[in-house]
Amino acid sequence: MLQIKLKNKKNFFIPVAILAIIVIISLFIGIFHDDDKPIKRYMTKEIPVKNADINTAYDTVLPSSVRIESGDYMGSGNIWEITGNKIKVMTASHVAAQDSCNVTFFDGLSSNGTVTFRDDVKDIAMIEVDSSFVKESKKKDSPSYRSVRPSKVLPDCEEKIFIIDTLTNSSSVGIVDTPSVFNPLIGHDVIYCMCEVEEGMSGSGLFDATGHYHGILLQKSDGSCICLPVSDIDIP
Repeated sequence: MLQIKLKNKKNFFIPVAILAIIVIISLFIGIFHDDDKPIKRYMTKEIPVKNADINTAYDTVLPSSVRIESGDYMGSGNIWEITGNKIKVMTASHVAAQDSCNVTFFDGLSSNGTVTFRDDVKDIAMIEVDSSFVKESKKKDSPSYRSVRPSKVLPDCEEKIFIIDTLTNSSSVGIVDTPSVFNPLIGHDVIYCMCEVEEGMSGSGLFDATGHYHGILLQKSDGSCICLPVSDIDIP
């Protein structure tokens, strides 16, 4: 009889102990989870060098691309970070002319965004969108969008690159002409690319065949274009 009671107590305490552990872990996550911390699992996948391909890279990074409308201005951008409650978009400062913008994601879903950082010297701006609209619109807990994977090195001279046109969901393919050089008219280092770009592409990312984000398109220049290296994108 005593053995039966002990066995019953053991059977009772095991699920209770498991439940207690689950509650403690949940509380631990709740206390230490930072809603402003980038969620790395939403970052675009890295394509191995042996499988490097522009078409594959385009499909990989497209979910990071956005179209931006700000007053009379229209341009492009890319998701820089996805946090617990924000989708942070990087674009050119002259594209985000007003502090309130409309951001349209690659799947056509749109939301209002607010400029939270601006550097007119480097011509970059950060727009933040409340990610709760995704859950409300798609009835899911996480966005299908992806943040860019910044490159840790400059692109090579004559390396194949592409820039996405968010107005047509297509891309312009070209090569790197000068990986990094100081432009006295702009006042900082830039990447020159032999790549045809059109109006509305300003603010879009410069990508290589492995899907790495090398910089941001600032302007076009006689059959070429000028981009700010990702190493010069400094967000506080």
